[in-house]
Amino acid sequence: MAGTSQQPQAVKKNSRWFLWVRVILLIAIIVIGATWFVRRPKLVSVVNPKEVSLTETIASSARVGGVLETGVGSQFTGTVERLFVREGDRVKAGQPIAVLRNAVTQQQQVQAQKAVDTARSELAQTSKGPTAAEIAEAENSIAEARAQAAQAKSDLGQAQRDYARSQQMIKDGTISRADFEASQTKASTAKALVKSSEATVRTREARLQILKETPRPEDVQVARNRLNEAQQAFSVAKEQVRDANVTAPFNGVVTKINAEVGQTVGSAGVVDLVSDDLELRVDLDENNLADLALGQSAIISSNAFSGNTFKGRLSEIGASVNQERGTIQVKITPEDPPDWLRPGQTVNVNLITNEQADRLMVPSTAVMRQGERSVVLVAENGHALEKIVLTRPVTSEGIPIAGGLSTTDEVIANPSGLSPGQAVRVRK
Repeated sequence: MAGTSQQPQAVKKNSRWFLWVRVILLIAIIVIGATWFVRRPKLVSVVNPKEVSLTETIASSARVGGVLETGVGSQFTGTVERLFVREGDRVKAGQPIAVLRNAVTQQQQVQAQKAVDTARSELAQTSKGPTAAEIAEAENSIAEARAQAAQAKSDLGQAQRDYARSQQMIKDGTISRADFEASQTKASTAKALVKSSEATVRTREARLQILKETPRPEDVQVARNRLNEAQQAFSVAKEQVRDANVTAPFNGVVTKINAEVGQTVGSAGVVDLVSDDLELRVDLDENNLADLALGQSAIISSNAFSGNTFKGRLSEIGASVNQERGTIQVKITPEDPPDWLRPGQTVNVNLITNEQADRLMVPSTAVMRQGERSVVLVAENGHALEKIVLTRPVTSEGIPIAGGLSTTDEVIANPSGLSPGQAVRVRK
């Protein structure tokens, strides 16, 4: 009986062991299957880049402006006395726009005219030579001075002799002390008078010499320079008064009235004037610089005038880049612009950068952006390989590729969820 009970227990133990073996094997199979499922190559669809020939453009909006734009006014601050134009008027070069009044400039002109008259009189006075009467008068004054000098010398001789006698007489005691001192004073006075009369003679002789040498070239030149300076000042004052008549500097349209009649005109001018010659100003991303060239064609349109397009030419590329916005401003000159084109208007511009460009086309879903780069994934040797590509603006057919691919590359059409280096298998 004892042997019989031990045999079922051994069988039962062996059954449990086989059960655990089967469970472990099942788990291993599941793990191996899951690992294979996860690591199996991902099925992808690929396309070969297609060669296409297309016209490349840069689409943007533009602001219409005049080739010339300025505030028309005067060089001075004045009050508008008359205004001849209204906003929206077309004017011709030289056409009167306004008349300004400025009492200060008018007074300055009057003073400048008086200065010219004075300088002209001084020049005339300096330039003319002496008359015969003036020479005779100068000679007579010299003769008179010489006669007075001779008389002074005679008086001096007599005074000196009287003084010598008085010296002897004072010693002899025949004259008083007062008479002696009077004689001494008379001799001194006579001597001083001789010196004075001789100086008068020399002065009058020098004056006669100067009179005979008149006019002196240096004096005439000084007077002439003063007249020239006065005339220049008068010209400036006269020009300022003339500027009171404000005229149009070029053909154009009055876009704004800055001051009405009776108002003071400042630095802004009376009106804002935009020339008839218009241009389109476009701000483009600086990345487009390499594609820009003077003379490129542009197709211009307006949302307000659908179906009405006209052409233009790239006429100017900005000299610098706006650092804050990263843009470059270009100007387009319209060819045969329509009548509805107005300064300040916003229009649409398609700038043709390449009229016939041979490119490779791939689906839009195939290209991924990574910061400043554009990349695609290609299937190569059973793995996804990353390639950097140079793209052009997207079209309805896809994204044109300017570099980085060939027609033999198998580009993964939708690389979402894939990583470079991941195993892939191509859907046939």
